[in-house]
Amino acid sequence: MRLTVTNEQMRTAEANADKNGISYMKLMRNAGEACFGRISKILGGVEDKTFVILSGRGNNGGDGIVIANMLTEAHASVILVFVQDLPKSDTARQCYSMYEKVVKSCLYVHRQDVVKRAISACDAIIDCVFGTGFHGELEENLIDLFGFVQENCPGIKISVDVPSGIDSDTGEIAKGAFVPDHTIVLGAMKKGLYSHPAYESCGSILLADIGIPSNCYDACEAALTDDVLREFIPERKRVSHKGTYGKMLNISGSAFYTGAALLSTEGALRTGVGLCTLATPTRVINAIAAAVPETTYLPLEQDFDGFINDKSVDMIMVELENRKYDAVLVGCGLGNRKTTRDLTEIVIRSADCPVIIDADGLNSLAGNINVLKESKKGVIVTPHPAEFARMTGKSVEEIQHDRISAAKTFANEYGCVTVLKGVNTVVAAPDGQAFVNTTGNPGLAKGGSGDVLAGMIASLTAQGAEPLYAAALGVYLHGLAADKLAQTKGLAGILPRDIPEALPELLRK
Repeated sequence: MRLTVTNEQMRTAEANADKNGISYMKLMRNAGEACFGRISKILGGVEDKTFVILSGRGNNGGDGIVIANMLTEAHASVILVFVQDLPKSDTARQCYSMYEKVVKSCLYVHRQDVVKRAISACDAIIDCVFGTGFHGELEENLIDLFGFVQENCPGIKISVDVPSGIDSDTGEIAKGAFVPDHTIVLGAMKKGLYSHPAYESCGSILLADIGIPSNCYDACEAALTDDVLREFIPERKRVSHKGTYGKMLNISGSAFYTGAALLSTEGALRTGVGLCTLATPTRVINAIAAAVPETTYLPLEQDFDGFINDKSVDMIMVELENRKYDAVLVGCGLGNRKTTRDLTEIVIRSADCPVIIDADGLNSLAGNINVLKESKKGVIVTPHPAEFARMTGKSVEEIQHDRISAAKTFANEYGCVTVLKGVNTVVAAPDGQAFVNTTGNPGLAKGGSGDVLAGMIASLTAQGAEPLYAAALGVYLHGLAADKLAQTKGLAGILPRDIPEALPELLRK
């Protein structure tokens, strides 16, 4: 399981590992070995290549010492540069004493010209200066050094654990921070790296196992990976029927947004729901019925502009009283209007099943967000940052600064599963559990992608998945489908309607 940790949680995990017989020195050697493997893969081998390793005074610098030794043993040319002083932490000092005679090293303050010449000609430069130990501002000499690297180094730039100059708890970036092409994160993902703009400043992020057992971590968020989610995929039984896989009501669409109704329905059907009823204006039905014959319809009355009217709100209330559903989705393409607000509030209060609220359903609740607490069987909300800003009264910048905390706080306060969409979508539950997604790409940045996701989450909920896991699994599969499509269509060529088509193969595996 891939975990997301604060600095304190990481220190606790390391201490717990040490108590269980995995010493700090062993962890440092494991980290160095894991980084060596990643570096070898990035460069296609290391023999006869030249490296500059920038090493700090703490344990991150110790990792650099191990890496330098391993590269030297692999017949690479390495210069280990202590950018501030010789190692100060006990483990790093012990490590340095072991390899002092093997590794070529120098102090930056004494050999600046030599170091800069080496940087200007190396195949790769490795940043092991601070790791999780950085807070505040960089010293001027480091700003100068990192700036020189950025402008003059022709080689690949790699940071170990955290790029130096980024606070790995908050994601704050100091002036002059090291800017890598790759960041090799050790043990567990550092929470601050999921913040923005820190995430965009890490290059490609690679996770390296350093041998800390999962039971050494305490109260951490999990990152969504195959091993986390595989068990939550609904089982398809040999002896079953359409009712076995849930009944879902999808209240979506208007004359202006026919695609929202179509895409959310296709997302639901391709994710496996047994029965899907689409409640939508007649004009929408006429436009999409031929494209999605598998759904049934509840025709709604519409106003002159093609949006649902007050009579439609009454019709939905009657429908929920007379028919049993396993999940209700509301909001995709309804328009941000009074009728949408009235409808969404009625669904929240009346549905005897989990309710999934997306798009205009969310926007319509901004003035009465407390209604979320009145649900009978729970709510899943799926806002993007701008919608979440309207719901919370916070700025998008505040939300993006600490997405995990923002989602967890909202989920706890309003008692709903919260899916905060975007790069590294966060899925949070009222009880404090949270997941961070690891799939997806910029190909999803098109209108309609969110409609597909909402349909997928509603489908999984209708099939019996717990709301938290339905949301997490839907988010993961949605992003994974985009990652698979990118291999054949490229990022620009992915369309939201491609995502449902990719799901059967993913679910089969």
